[in-house]
Amino acid sequence: MKKICDTYRYVIRLGPQSVAGGITDDLARSKSEGKSRWPLGRFFQVGEKTSLDEARDWAKRNGFAS
Repeated sequence: MKKICDTYRYVIRLGPQSVAGGITDDLARSKSEGKSRWPLGRFFQVGEKTSLDEARDWAKRNGFAS
């Protein structure tokens, strides 16, 4: 069975430090929300779209999810 790759991973950085990150299915919305909270932050997509399960594992490994 082929995995559906519909989830983006992202981080928001202020200088060299990551201040936030997560997963989303709407990258533009997440970027807009991040810019409203961290106006000087830089938004980066991490890798390509992936499956929801893999994205959740990534977020947990990187401290963006509990």
